[in-house]
Amino acid sequence: MGTQSKLKKNMLRLILISIAGTMIYGLPYFRSYYYDAYLQTYGLTNSQMGMFGSIFGIMGACSYLFGGVVADMFSARKLMTISMILTGLGGLLHLMHPNYLMLVFIYLLWGFTSLFAFWPALLKVLRSLANEDEQSKAYGFMDATRGVTNAVQLAVTLAIFNALSKKASDLAGLNGVVIFYSAICIVMGIGLYFVLDERKFETEKKDDVKAEEEESKFSFAIVKQVLKMPVVWMLSLVVCCSYTMNILFYYFTPYATANLGMTAAAGAMVTMLAQYVRPVACVVGGVAADRIGRANVMYGTLGIMLASTLVLIFAGSMTNTVFIGICVCIYFGMYAAYSLAFSMFDECGIPKYMSGTAIGLICTIGYMPEFFCPLLAGKVLDSYGNAGYHILFVFLAAMMVIGLVILTVYKRYIKKMYAKKAAMAEATE
Repeated sequence: MGTQSKLKKNMLRLILISIAGTMIYGLPYFRSYYYDAYLQTYGLTNSQMGMFGSIFGIMGACSYLFGGVVADMFSARKLMTISMILTGLGGLLHLMHPNYLMLVFIYLLWGFTSLFAFWPALLKVLRSLANEDEQSKAYGFMDATRGVTNAVQLAVTLAIFNALSKKASDLAGLNGVVIFYSAICIVMGIGLYFVLDERKFETEKKDDVKAEEEESKFSFAIVKQVLKMPVVWMLSLVVCCSYTMNILFYYFTPYATANLGMTAAAGAMVTMLAQYVRPVACVVGGVAADRIGRANVMYGTLGIMLASTLVLIFAGSMTNTVFIGICVCIYFGMYAAYSLAFSMFDECGIPKYMSGTAIGLICTIGYMPEFFCPLLAGKVLDSYGNAGYHILFVFLAAMMVIGLVILTVYKRYIKKMYAKKAAMAEATE
C-alpha cells in the first residue's frame, strides 16, 4: 500500500500560503509597473527610484540569513502573520503623500517585514506540507499558484489605477493600488494565523520527533553545522546563477523597444508574458523533478536558459515573433528552476530542524542578484547604450554556465555521499 499523499491533504494551506507569498511583495514592487506616474507624483529622480530597489536588495541580503535563524527559533505561523500585517501597515504610511526620506524609511520597513522572516518561514511551512517524495511537486505548485495570483492581481491593480487616475489623478490611482495591497496583506495576515495549525507540521517519523524537538531551538551550533555543509554552499550558488535571469529578464522590454522597434505596449507584454508561462513551467518542473530527479531537471532548466541566451547573443537580427519565442523558452526554464533548489534538502541530507537556517543562508547568497544586477545593468546601459544589452546577454550566459558546472559538482558530491552511507549500512549489518 502506497504512502498517503500529505500534499493533497494540505492543498488548501499550500494555496493560501502561495497567495500570501505573492501579495506581500505587491507593495515593495508596484512602483516598477507604474514607473513614470510614481516618479512624477512623488517628485523623484531616476537615481532615487533606483535607490529603492537597492535598499530592498540590501535588506534582503541581510534579512534572509538572520530571518532563517529566526524561522528556526519561533513559530512560522506567528512570523508569517506579523510580517503580512506590518507590510500592510507600511502601505498605510505610503498614503500620507511621503517625501523621499519617508519613502526610504517605508522601503526599509518593507524590506524588513516582507523579507526578514517571512520567506524562510513560508518555505519551512511548505516543506512540512508534503511528503519527502512530493517536495518538488509542492514547490512547483506553489510557484504555479504564485504565477496565477500575480497575473490576476496585476490585472486588478491596473484596472484600479486606470479608473482612479482617469477620474481624479495619478496620485489617486497609486493610492488605490496601495490601499488594495495593504488591505489584502492585513486580512491575509490575520487569516493565516487561524489557518496554519502548528500541530499539522509535526514530522511524520515518530522516532525522530523527540530528537528534533530537542534540537529545534536555536543554537550557534546549528549555524556552525549549516555553514560547514558543502551542499548548502553549492545550492546557494546554483540559486544565485539561476536567479540572475529572474532579475535581468525585465530588461527584455527596453531591449525590444530600443533594438527591435516594438511599441511600448508590445514591449511591456514581453515581460508580462512571463507570468502566464510561470504556472505551466512551475507545475511541469515540479512534477518532472519528483520523477526524474531534481538535479536532472535543474540541468535542463539552466540548459534551456543558456541555449536561448546564446541565440540572443549570436543572432544578427530577428523578428519580433522569434524574439518572443526565445523569451517564452527562457521564462519556462527560469520558472521551472525557480524553487527546485529548496526541494533538494531531503536528498542532500539537510535535517528539518535546521532547514530555516539553511534556507536563510541560501536566500542570502542566492538572491544577491536582486541587489547587484540592477546596478550592473544600469551602469552598462548608461556606458554603452543599446550595445550594452549584448554585454548583459553575455553575462547571463556566463552565469548559466557557472550554474551548470556547480550543479555537476553537486551531483558528484551527492553520489559519493549516498555511496558512503550505503557502505556504512553494509558494515553495520
